[in-house]
Amino acid sequence: MRLLPALLIALPLAAQDPAGSPKPRLELADSLRKGAAPARTAAGPPATRADTGGSGTTHILRNTFVRNQTLLGIALYGPSFAATVTDKAVPATAAYLVMAGGSFFAAAELARDMQITDGMQLLATHAPLRGGAIGAALQYAATGKNDYAAGIFFGSILGTTGALTLGRRLTPGAAMASMFGADASAALAMATMYGLNADTGHARARAGAGAAAAVAGMQLGAMYASYARYNVTVGDVQTLWTSSLIGAAAAGSAVANGHPGTRQVTFTLIGGGLAGLLAGDRLLVRRYDHTAGEGSLVGLAGVAGALMGGGVAVLAGSSDRFNAATSALGALGAAGGVVMAERMLGTRRDAGRRLSQRLTFAPQALAMAAGRMPGTYSILTYSF
Repeated sequence: MRLLPALLIALPLAAQDPAGSPKPRLELADSLRKGAAPARTAAGPPATRADTGGSGTTHILRNTFVRNQTLLGIALYGPSFAATVTDKAVPATAAYLVMAGGSFFAAAELARDMQITDGMQLLATHAPLRGGAIGAALQYAATGKNDYAAGIFFGSILGTTGALTLGRRLTPGAAMASMFGADASAALAMATMYGLNADTGHARARAGAGAAAAVAGMQLGAMYASYARYNVTVGDVQTLWTSSLIGAAAAGSAVANGHPGTRQVTFTLIGGGLAGLLAGDRLLVRRYDHTAGEGSLVGLAGVAGALMGGGVAVLAGSSDRFNAATSALGALGAAGGVVMAERMLGTRRDAGRRLSQRLTFAPQALAMAAGRMPGTYSILTYSF
């Protein structure tokens, strides 16, 4: 009788497959039950089903758009929304948590249902920051109060929405140029108004002008990168900031000594910045194609060269902290640093705008024209 339990245990164990062999598939069809299952060929391992859940999770976690939108929800959307809806601590904390957490789920859903291009991703990361600043400036210009949380929140949300709807046709270079145009235009408008009238009572007018200039500058920057006959990359746009600052520093040497007026100093720096911008477009953007890392390296080299030039001016015996010699040598050192950076990076000639990028063919328009359907159709489009 003691052998009976052992036999009952041994039978199932003996019926199991050898270690390492694949388990047979259970077939319930009558036709397969009647005959023996065909032997599996040795062509390769059986096809496995993809783990769509795991792959989808990996895609979401590695998605730059989702990550950046989550960070924006924590640092921008959440705080501005909480300050907009209430001024009490407990409801504000709840509103912040809802918006910060909801930003992740909204971004993940958009990334799953929508194809996020590189231009859209870059624009959706930078446009909310500019949109929040524009909204705050407009609210301050309208009310004159320092409470502009609502302007920041609605401006940032509109910036993200505009990036996802308008950024589909923009390249990463055009998207970055759009942001550069917004910043440069706003700074130029506000500096010009300050140079014309430095009275602090006109701060609301300057804020409104800066916001309007930023909106217009976005369009101008995108048009500059889209219609230029040469290639404009993200790194190219970054080098424009470096060249503009070098130009402003060089112009500062003309007004550093003496006691010039506010208007003279302001417009001298504006002129130097614009001259540096044109020089950067001619000497850097048109000649080379910079990646984002190379653009950052050029800027870092410019800062290092400016520090060296300023140090030489101090060692030369300058008694003042800032004078014409410091400004001139700092600008000269920054320009030398940019030249050295370009030499270290090597020759990367501008790729230009290829014919395939300028010429667009619409086969559906050709089909409609061949079918003699009424209307006007653009079969070939060439952009200059």
